[in-house]
Amino acid sequence: MIHHPSLKGRLSLGVSSLAVCTIFSLAAQAQTVIITPHKKQKQALEEIVVTGTLMQKPALSTSVPKDTDGQPSADAGDYLRQIPGVTSGRMSGHALEPVIRGQSRSQLNIVNNGAYLEGAGPNRMDTPAAFADIDTADVVIVHRGYQSVQHGPGGSGGTVIVEHNAPDFDPGQNIKGRIDGAFESNGDIWSAAGHLSARHGKMYLRVNGHYKNAENYQDGEGRDIRTAFEIYGGSLEAGYQSATTLVSLGISHEETRDTLFPGAGMDSPEGRGTILRGKLRHDVDDGGALKTVKLDLYRSHALHQMDNFSLRDRMMMFRLSELDAYTTGGKLSADFSWGDRDLTLGLDVKNVDHDGDRVGNDMDRSNLDKVQSVLIPDATIRNIGLFAEGVQPISSDLQLKAGLRYDHVRASADRTDQKNDLVMVGMMPMSPDMLYYNYYGIKAENQTEHNFGGLLRLEYDLTAEAALYMGISRSTRSANTVERYMASLMGTVTMPSGMMMNMSWVGNPDLDPEKHTQIDMGIGFRKADWNILLSAYYDAVNDYIFRDRAHGQAGILLDNNALVYRNIDARLWGFEIEGSASLGDHLTVFGNVSYTQGQNRDLDIPLYQIPPFSYDLTLTYARDIWSVGGRLQGALAQRRVDDNPMQGSGRDAGETDGYALFDLFASLEIKDATHVKIGVSNLFDQTYANHLNRESLNDAATVRVNEPGRSFYLRLKTEF
Repeated sequence: MIHHPSLKGRLSLGVSSLAVCTIFSLAAQAQTVIITPHKKQKQALEEIVVTGTLMQKPALSTSVPKDTDGQPSADAGDYLRQIPGVTSGRMSGHALEPVIRGQSRSQLNIVNNGAYLEGAGPNRMDTPAAFADIDTADVVIVHRGYQSVQHGPGGSGGTVIVEHNAPDFDPGQNIKGRIDGAFESNGDIWSAAGHLSARHGKMYLRVNGHYKNAENYQDGEGRDIRTAFEIYGGSLEAGYQSATTLVSLGISHEETRDTLFPGAGMDSPEGRGTILRGKLRHDVDDGGALKTVKLDLYRSHALHQMDNFSLRDRMMMFRLSELDAYTTGGKLSADFSWGDRDLTLGLDVKNVDHDGDRVGNDMDRSNLDKVQSVLIPDATIRNIGLFAEGVQPISSDLQLKAGLRYDHVRASADRTDQKNDLVMVGMMPMSPDMLYYNYYGIKAENQTEHNFGGLLRLEYDLTAEAALYMGISRSTRSANTVERYMASLMGTVTMPSGMMMNMSWVGNPDLDPEKHTQIDMGIGFRKADWNILLSAYYDAVNDYIFRDRAHGQAGILLDNNALVYRNIDARLWGFEIEGSASLGDHLTVFGNVSYTQGQNRDLDIPLYQIPPFSYDLTLTYARDIWSVGGRLQGALAQRRVDDNPMQGSGRDAGETDGYALFDLFASLEIKDATHVKIGVSNLFDQTYANHLNRESLNDAATVRVNEPGRSFYLRLKTEF
């Protein structure tokens, strides 16, 4: 028996407008699993008795952040580390970079309540996940790998959907809310979040707000890691909701202040992100084939400021960068159904405008009046996509899912001829076009791409307790504004090894789009008291967009070790296993392991930034109003690295040793709808770093930015 999602802590299930099978999924640390039912069904769907078979989908995870046990998360990138098969790289205490199946950045689609927000900082100090308010989010859905053509261009590595749903009210209820607060001892991290919803007739208003302040944390050896930050923000949404129609307008805003980055040469004194969004959902109840119409519109803006002097000591060579990224777009889709066949047709648009300079003064920090580099020369990338996706049962046990997608991409840049006016002695002013010509022999010209993708997937019920899927897909990813147009002009430095290294960073306007051909398969077993899900994948990538060093290789005209981009062929493969078991009436164990291998086929060396074999094992004992548990998590050593800038990219900071951590947590319901959670993370105060963490530039004693040492935490949540 599967209960309605309003019954907290139970496994929940619903039927989406496209689904023709039941989905079973697991998430770590006693997270609730929710698939939201179709709107028209929701009021009547108090309880479902499942009499058929369950289709298990290993590549899908769905979780509810507010019900998660464990340490509070710094942001969505940090939170995603709790999802099986997902990790993230750290450059600071904030803005962690999610990685799924060895892919990151614009290889992942981050959908923030129906909108996209592209970060403005070229060095990823403001990742899209950092702007997704995880403290008040209702649900987080993660697709590992390319599972659908409906989530915009790219997304070869996966899609992360962070949702803030329209509020539901009990009969007679017109106002509801939630207040959360937390404290973490390591870093003196204070956080608070609140949610309030009210309705009048069919109109509703939802308000969210959150605040977090963090000082530097200490690693396991007591070293101070420069990871302090302050973030605050909120959202406001007003809407109309009836049995068949939902219309809403909303705005969300995030501010970051004084964020320290030990993995970068600059810190960020200021950053912000704002999203304006509108939504329409309408169920057509006329008995015809058209069932639902959906429309999402958005306009987002990210501002990122970084410098090398306001938050750290510096005597000369003062530099400040300020960049803006505007993302405008929307999606229109329609769901059709003919008997047991479902089809979705849609159109989406995504337009990114990215612009910014680095200014400076070599001796006077108060007079930064000269342009040192035109970092992003007013670049625009517009994507218009058409897609179709449907499900066709072939027999009572077998069904076929198919999708097609076409993307028209146009890229341009308007300031590529602007020269800098702060130059080193003996050097001439340079424009972005001059940099592109020096390294690639080309200048920026308008580029147009016609990208095609699609997928085929067979889903088969082996027995009433086992099901499998097999699929093949092709997806494309166009180069983003940084990969195409970055124009950071820097000098040459002598490394400790004696090697001369040019620190310039130059985009390539002539990059071809990545082309991913993926084969994936999975199998799931569900018994009365245990479940196990297994998945495996293989991804052959043509024209992988590779951030390399200039070695005078094919297509690169200079040999000075500057950062450049070029296309290569690559290969990714791996597997994921997750499962749970009831060890009695009150004891539950959950575990997962994941592994990815990446290979640069052009150079026959490992692909950079690939996570090692990782594992997680959680044991929870739960009674009516309290629970206790422990979690073992860790990773094996990663010896497959690209850490030699003379032969490859040097993107990896070196090999990484394995580690194992142990956490403890407990929760207690002290009165109706009020819970307190306590725990300790990294109980034995281990010193370690995730392999994906950035190289530490502030402490010669550490190779990468280390993770926090032991931390005690207290969380309090009350709902009304």
